[in-house]
Amino acid sequence: MSSITAAVNVNEAKANFSAILAEVESRMATYTVMRYGHPVARIVPIERSRKIRPLPCYGGKIAVKGDLFADDSALWENA
Repeated sequence: MSSITAAVNVNEAKANFSAILAEVESRMATYTVMRYGHPVARIVPIERSRKIRPLPCYGGKIAVKGDLFADDSALWENA
């Protein structure tokens, strides 16, 4: 995912803070706040964790054996 990076001065950030937050939230943009041409703060989106919940209709019917997150790429390349 490509993110948008922009630099804004303190006055612009103060005047448009709600719009900047909306952009950060919706478009995953990153803003660097500058004072006298030097970066002083960064406004970045927080990565939200996904909640994985089992489907109610499959409760207790599916069992996972092994490691779902193991790196098995070598097994696939040699097959």
